[in-house]
Amino acid sequence: MIELTPLPRKDPEGATFDVIEEESEPDANGDAPTEEDDSSDPLAPTSDTEADCEGSSGHEASEPLCQKCPKCSPTCVAISSGLVSMVLVCVVVIMAFHLGAVHYCIFGHTRIFRDTDDSNRGVFEDLSPNEYKSVRDYMFETSKIGLVPITKAFPNQSYIYLIDLHIPLKTSVLEHLDRGSVRLKRVAKVVVIRGNLESPRVEEYLVSPLPVPTSHRLARNPLYARYPVPYTSRPMDQVDYRFVYPIISQFTKEIYHILMDSYGLCYHNCTKGINCMLFRDTAPSGLESGDRITWFRAYRDVDGYFLHPLGLEIQIDHKSTDISDWMIERIMYNGHLIYTVSDFIERYNTGQIKKVSLLRPVGRPEDLYSSYHRRGTSEMPHPLRPPRLMEPDGNRFTITNQHVQYMHWDLDVRMRPSTGLQIFDVRFQGERLAYEISLQDAVVFSSGYGPAQMISNLYLASWMIGASSFELVRGVDCPDTASFLDLHHFVNSDEPMLYRKSVCVFEQDPGIPLRRHYEDDLRNGYRRYGGLVDYHLVVRHIATIQSSDYIFDYIFHLNGEIQLRVSLTGYVQATYDVPFESPYGNPLYFGVAGNVLQTVFHFKTDLDIRRVENRFAILEIKKETQRHPWYPGLNKTQFRLKKHSLLREMDLVVGDFPYPNYYLLFDENPTNQYGTHRSYRIINEGVTPFLLDDVNITNAANWVKYPVIVTKYDDTEDHSSSIYAQNDPWDPVVDFERFVNDNDTIVNEDLVIWAAVGIYHVPSTEDVPSTSTSSQSRSLRLVPYNFFTEDPSVSSPNTVQIIPDGEDIKVNMFGTSDDVSCAPQSLGPQTFYGYRADD
Repeated sequence: MIELTPLPRKDPEGATFDVIEEESEPDANGDAPTEEDDSSDPLAPTSDTEADCEGSSGHEASEPLCQKCPKCSPTCVAISSGLVSMVLVCVVVIMAFHLGAVHYCIFGHTRIFRDTDDSNRGVFEDLSPNEYKSVRDYMFETSKIGLVPITKAFPNQSYIYLIDLHIPLKTSVLEHLDRGSVRLKRVAKVVVIRGNLESPRVEEYLVSPLPVPTSHRLARNPLYARYPVPYTSRPMDQVDYRFVYPIISQFTKEIYHILMDSYGLCYHNCTKGINCMLFRDTAPSGLESGDRITWFRAYRDVDGYFLHPLGLEIQIDHKSTDISDWMIERIMYNGHLIYTVSDFIERYNTGQIKKVSLLRPVGRPEDLYSSYHRRGTSEMPHPLRPPRLMEPDGNRFTITNQHVQYMHWDLDVRMRPSTGLQIFDVRFQGERLAYEISLQDAVVFSSGYGPAQMISNLYLASWMIGASSFELVRGVDCPDTASFLDLHHFVNSDEPMLYRKSVCVFEQDPGIPLRRHYEDDLRNGYRRYGGLVDYHLVVRHIATIQSSDYIFDYIFHLNGEIQLRVSLTGYVQATYDVPFESPYGNPLYFGVAGNVLQTVFHFKTDLDIRRVENRFAILEIKKETQRHPWYPGLNKTQFRLKKHSLLREMDLVVGDFPYPNYYLLFDENPTNQYGTHRSYRIINEGVTPFLLDDVNITNAANWVKYPVIVTKYDDTEDHSSSIYAQNDPWDPVVDFERFVNDNDTIVNEDLVIWAAVGIYHVPSTEDVPSTSTSSQSRSLRLVPYNFFTEDPSVSSPNTVQIIPDGEDIKVNMFGTSDDVSCAPQSLGPQTFYGYRADD
């Protein structure tokens, strides 16, 4: 095996070699030989050569080196040494080439195959740009509902907000996948804001067939508890912002002297990077169903502005379809509540309210406490490059359109604009384990005293988790070895938008064994060792919503385990530290507070163990005390297992099953060869108590109170939330409670597992500039339990077995070479683009 030395960065197609000079051996006195010490130079001329050169003329120096050379000519000596050095370098390079030259490892050579023919797209594949455009054009030309482009729309007009793929019923999809039935028709769902109706509302249309649509119909989703969908429950979009921000601009013009006096900032006439401020909204928009009144907070416009609240907040009523009715309802300044702009100005000028004084300089941009710029004393005076993942043989997975194959795993991925990644038709060793694994929604419940902070409770699907998953940075967000997927979304735009590198797929070496054992021989030696690294495949996207970043990982292990992991980072949603704010959090900076919040993610796992019809059981680990069967007169206290097979959906709700429990989804018949049910275990590592159960703001998230719940599959219960939850959580369009309260039988039925994975966070000063993922990660695991007759990773050729052989060892790597003759290359963050564009 060749020993690698660090290589300077070079074009990936070729390698650059550093020639390292060999250290000279010291002489007998311990001193290194000097340049004058010819005796140490193997290339020094012998006495015979010197004799041959004596008496030769200067003209003879031009003859070949092997002939005559003037002994005392410096020019000739230099030329001779240079030629010899060149020859030696050539020899070294040739030898290195034949022995296994050091070169860059295969990079970016994932076998990615993409069929550009829209007529051949799979049932789970996202809509193509052409399909988006054909649906949009069809609706404009054929629907006859008075559509206008969203970029030109007024609130009292109709416009398309979203276009997405509509997936057929599960029974039809399985018939198509398993029995090769006729190709399924591709259908698009179109969300239209109907502001031009006498009773404004949101409508959803189904348009088909794609890629060339010829029909559409207004669809009433049986999932929805309310119909029609209220106009006020629509997500905030560019139509709202286009007419709200001029109101803010006019407001800041009227209070210009207050802004300059209080902050040294302005909004409508500022110099970027010097004295600008900005406003950002929070949600929900109101206090009860039917409201559309939104709080906007003011921030200093600097790097990491979320940590620079100014203590100025305004609430705008924008419920009406007539923008002339839109107005400022409330103003909060430094803890004072005012209802009109004129009253605010008068009270400020007459000294009736306490003035804010935030004129202190924030320092150089690189020293700003909210900046990502490096500061402080470095632990490395001379920066050293960090470890990097290396794949000597290139990627070990393939991507065909949106189908991923890795080792024994096969799966289809798609990006739903509202909720993010959906993983479909997950198979291991050719056997389907899951029909769908996906996020349904996520909520962030906040606390505080200020009006905007107190009202802030976010439903992330309404903010478009998928369409908020932007470009990933190679070498930071994902390893250099990752493959990236470009996606398209048609949300809040007139055109399908290209999202470059918004999903990455990579194999990871976590630096820990999946399994291993060292067998001691009890005589200061060993009998054998066996081990296997926990290599696994990761499918990742990162959503940025308001101040926070959410890292979603779908992980597939060699032993058949599926791990759903979410990690939180980004900025704390800080609030201005008004009086009475202290019981809810911690100071993060002078006048800046970070308050307690709970974030909960709702996952749907539609597992099919061997077949669609499954059962669900809870395996309790209990304590028992009994008379010792082997030692009369003694008692033995130990663990005992007790299994409950649930019969109906409500059984898990009302049952008293103390921790620890094993939640098992299993196939009742047949059993495995040892007589046990083939099962998968559900492990929720993010169980958090829900303290807001009786608060109406959480009505759209009543799934939070169920860490794990099982329901019978129903095509009308395919989502636990909706994009309308954010702005009408009090009377939600989708009510998950109905999924459970119908109390269907769950005996040998198609079952769905729903899991709420949560985390509490009380921000501290270590969350500045942003929260670290190291303590803010939680997982939901789907683990085989008696499903296989043994650990399926035993088939991996990456297994290592070591057996002693006298004073030597026998290492069996089962055909996998441990020779590494390449160096990892890095394109790193320099490949980042960062912008979305029409496609």
